[in-house]
Amino acid sequence: MARQNRRVPLDMYCNKMVNGVPFLARTKDISREGLYLHRLIEPSYPGSAHIAVEFCLPGTSEVIWAEAELVHGAHEGQGLRFRHLTPRQSNLVAEFVRDSSAASAFG
Repeated sequence: MARQNRRVPLDMYCNKMVNGVPFLARTKDISREGLYLHRLIEPSYPGSAHIAVEFCLPGTSEVIWAEAELVHGAHEGQGLRFRHLTPRQSNLVAEFVRDSSAASAFG
């Protein structure tokens, strides 16, 4: 099954909360629907854990805080799907993905 949303590379640190406990994570890529995180130092937890992420996209100063659900995971990384983004946050993510996609196509 093909991906419905384009992913673009995004290498930065972000905050990830698991059941309210903060952990540092590093992004690999982002799409309009979610992102992939490299797990750094954090314990294992059940797939039903409450997950949230907090980050600023490059070139912006607005903090995006989003609940997320685990779509797939491995020991080293996890694919997360955003839940409950505000319209403003959704637009920021969509614009970043669009602009990054255009830059990689012509750069």
